[in-house]
Amino acid sequence: MKIGIIGGGVAGSLLGYLLKTKTNYEVKIIDINPKYVKPCGDIVPNVFNPPYSWDIKFNIKRFAFYIDGERVYDIEYRHTKWVVIDKWKWINSMREGIPYSRTIDEKFDLIIDSKGPYDMDREVVYTTRAIVKTENFSDEAILEFNTKYTGFYWIFPAEEGFLNIGAGFIEYKNSKELVLKYIREKIKEYKIEDIRGAPISISPVKVKNNRIGEARGLVFPLSGEGIRPSAISAIYAYESIVKYGQIEDYLGEAIKKIEYAINLQHKLLNLYRNAGMGLRKALLKFLFKNEILIDAYLEDKLTPEGIMEAARFIKNGGIVRKQ
Repeated sequence: MKIGIIGGGVAGSLLGYLLKTKTNYEVKIIDINPKYVKPCGDIVPNVFNPPYSWDIKFNIKRFAFYIDGERVYDIEYRHTKWVVIDKWKWINSMREGIPYSRTIDEKFDLIIDSKGPYDMDREVVYTTRAIVKTENFSDEAILEFNTKYTGFYWIFPAEEGFLNIGAGFIEYKNSKELVLKYIREKIKEYKIEDIRGAPISISPVKVKNNRIGEARGLVFPLSGEGIRPSAISAIYAYESIVKYGQIEDYLGEAIKKIEYAINLQHKLLNLYRNAGMGLRKALLKFLFKNEILIDAYLEDKLTPEGIMEAARFIKNGGIVRKQ
């Protein structure tokens, strides 16, 4: 079988790697870039290990939450809650040895769409992230919400001495301007090593056939995290191709729980967007002053089942400190 994968991001590269190394199929990645360079927070909840390992640059245990400039809660976990990965290295390593072209220049038995949000057949938020070298480094991950807008600023440790600082707000498309202003306000001495922007999906997509990863809408809209769901979709797409020669029926059933969690977050996002500033602030304080809901949010499991799981985790002593 000859398979073309359009888009060499998380899902496309992992699927290509699995097919290339574990089958005799011919595989080609079609992408405008020979190397992956899309920016993001590089954060993954520490609940998933991919079949092709990534390098972990930092382990995050401490978190702080701000609403309209006020620090409303902070929490520290006993074990690593988030890992910071070297996403570019991980993806480009998987792409090594897989044939590549910029255009579809031959016939394939199966074409998989993994090109992210770039068909623009869904609503997106325009984000910008900067890698900042600074003496003011902290191992604490910060999420800061401004109730005028829908979205948040972030400050994540990238690796020792470097911070990943970014922003994405639905109503404010010039996120680079916001990020640069935010850095000036928050960091005393710094050097911006790299700054880039990218759109992130925040609404459902109507067409899912033969799509995986963000092309299929597999991004949690409240956090923007798409690495883990995209990778999981690639794993199930690989299994489906090997078993059935196509992906749709098997993949749809396999990722039903993930899509349910994402769709629930879409509903919560719409509730927030339609609320006034007072109600927005009340909703955020309700979420970020409750250690069970914080845990569910940080692992993108804001479902009844996920909240129960978070409650058990908290009860069993998962938190070191909270205030």
